[in-house]
Amino acid sequence: MAKRKPTRKRKLQAKARPESKPKEVVYLFGAGATQAEVEYLGAQRVNLLMRDDNRFGEGVSTRILKRTGRAGATFLGEDHGVDIEKLISLLTASGIGQHSELAEKMRDYYFEEIRGRLASAKVIDSPELAVCLLEMHKDSRFTREVETLSGIFTTNHDGLLQIATGTVFGAVNIGFPFTSEHFIVADADSVPPILQLHGSFTWSFGVPIEVTRLQVGSRYVPGGIWIPPTILKESKNYPFNKLMGLAYELLAKRCDVLRVIGSSMTQNDWNVLSLIFNAQRHREVLTGAAFRIELIMPHDAGEEIRQLCSYLKNVTPIGYLTDGEFGTYKEGKLPAESELNNQFAYWLKQKIYYHRTNNAFGVLGPTMAKVVGETR
Repeated sequence: MAKRKPTRKRKLQAKARPESKPKEVVYLFGAGATQAEVEYLGAQRVNLLMRDDNRFGEGVSTRILKRTGRAGATFLGEDHGVDIEKLISLLTASGIGQHSELAEKMRDYYFEEIRGRLASAKVIDSPELAVCLLEMHKDSRFTREVETLSGIFTTNHDGLLQIATGTVFGAVNIGFPFTSEHFIVADADSVPPILQLHGSFTWSFGVPIEVTRLQVGSRYVPGGIWIPPTILKESKNYPFNKLMGLAYELLAKRCDVLRVIGSSMTQNDWNVLSLIFNAQRHREVLTGAAFRIELIMPHDAGEEIRQLCSYLKNVTPIGYLTDGEFGTYKEGKLPAESELNNQFAYWLKQKIYYHRTNNAFGVLGPTMAKVVGETR
């Protein structure tokens, strides 16, 4: 039987049928994302995590407690397993001058530990994984057909995402007006926002706030615009209240997938857990479904988060992701030298391979090409 020619009405209906809409994606970066940058550049024994690690050595908490010497031993004895955030909170809240001075010393040591380790690993100048991620989301075909980047929020203080954004987009959007000798202030609609929820080592008070670039010689400034390690991360004052509000809007209105890269999502970041929980409920009311949460971190850590944070919905550890080959993560302990041990770098590589096979990229950006092992 001969096929009927499409009528004008059918042509109009076909034309009106909506095309597949790209997913809207938001990222949460934690300390593990910076640790992945360090490991990717080959600095194997640099640990930027709070906890001790068999592969990377002593954590930030242990190193800070050692630096306090006898003063720290007065309160801690020989126990270097103390949660430094809880300790600083207790010392600050005690109302005793000696305790407050020790808490301030610990904040100074925290800054020096992070800045010094980033400098020694040469990550300050080359946050290549973050640059690769932003290059991927800048690709016009990928953005049009697969995913659009709504924004990134982070609990890190280091400012590496500012550097990466400036490298890829030529300007920086941190969610509020600022002045800088190092960065060009972006038009809010042209560059995805980088929201540093706990502030940055590189922000100074002014009208508007002054933003610099983290450097090898950067110094600790008491009273700077960052929330040091503490349990109660208050966000009532500007700019923290605005940053939390902007992050909530990203999640509630412009997020189909939240990707968590290297954030342990512990009770010490209760403000972030609360933010995600409330935004998921908001999203359910608006669309009928909570956004998906993908965990780019060790698979067992992701499983633990899924169990402990059962109030969060659609939580997906890395071993269950399908846009690449991730099933090995579910099989147990990985070989010591396996590239899978750097979950951020491996996920990026697999993500690029997968979508390139589906013709979702134009010409790979220079850092994307480097991450997947191509030379230019």
